[in-house]
Amino acid sequence: MADNKQLNFFSAVEPQTRRGEYELPIDARIDACKSCGAQIVWTHRPHGRPMPLSIATIQTRNGKKYCLSHFADCPDAKEWSQAKARSS
Repeated sequence: MADNKQLNFFSAVEPQTRRGEYELPIDARIDACKSCGAQIVWTHRPHGRPMPLSIATIQTRNGKKYCLSHFADCPDAKEWSQAKARSS
């Protein structure tokens, strides 16, 4: 028989760091993805390039909010990367 442990409020653990996630900017303005219409916010990568973040993936750890890159869950992400390659 499977061990079904039920978590309660006191045993909840904060989520772990995820690959491809960025801190949600405090002054972030909600926008919509031009391809799929999902709610996103914009931040900048460490080297300065803009990065869309997916609102649907928000997690809070240590009082800070983190989101995954929208490229991770946008159904049209591949088309955007192909368009960028063509314009280079």
